[in-house]
Amino acid sequence: MRHTIYSSVRQSVCSARFWLGAVFIALVLFLSSADAVTEAFRSEEPLAYGYHGDFILKALDADALTICLPIVCALPYAASFVDDVKTGFLKLYIHRTSHRGYILGKAAGCLVSGGLGIVLGLWLAYGVSAAVFTPMEGPPDPNVPTPEYAVTLLRNCGLIFLSGGFWSLFGMTMSALMASKYIAYAAPFIFYYVLIIICERYFTALYVVYPKAWLNPGEEWTMGRWGPALVILELIVCTALGFGAAVRKRVRGL
Repeated sequence: MRHTIYSSVRQSVCSARFWLGAVFIALVLFLSSADAVTEAFRSEEPLAYGYHGDFILKALDADALTICLPIVCALPYAASFVDDVKTGFLKLYIHRTSHRGYILGKAAGCLVSGGLGIVLGLWLAYGVSAAVFTPMEGPPDPNVPTPEYAVTLLRNCGLIFLSGGFWSLFGMTMSALMASKYIAYAAPFIFYYVLIIICERYFTALYVVYPKAWLNPGEEWTMGRWGPALVILELIVCTALGFGAAVRKRVRGL
């Protein structure tokens, strides 16, 4: 079982789509703040100390990341189960491992690739921002505390990882239930925006299932960042159980 899980995770993060997704996230963060980049290069005065970190954190607050997240996180591995079925690989592989190992491996591959791809994209953008803007920044003000932008970004990575992993797993579960590769990419995007529309237009107090609130939790969460983390973990467990039931149903037909 351990080898099966490791093999699935390695396959998910070693794919070209995983790394392209990370690069795409970095590009989106910069393109969404194109005006800030233009102003920074046109400025004749030195930029404020720590501008590179503030630039990334402001880009995270924009809608660009929330728009791309359910799409990019599903690209690396969400369609892998349907690919296994349609290519006949599942019929050969399932008898060489346990059903539980196969299910856990696929779920782990989705969680890791879906969450880690987004997180790597954020840190790639942070690294590029530091390389570009740090030489343009002025010296630190001794009377002002040094901003810890990297620490703040690191705190956000946990919820971003869980959210990306959940949407990737949700796409694979829906594709397993409907036996369609395209559903793996479309289902997370559609359901993501259905929840946003419901929460923003009809049930504004229903922040527990508001995807944007998972990434930037406000004061309404009594447990702080642990609140959305627990909600996403519960959704991950329920979705993984649904995927396991779909796989067992498919395996019985082989």
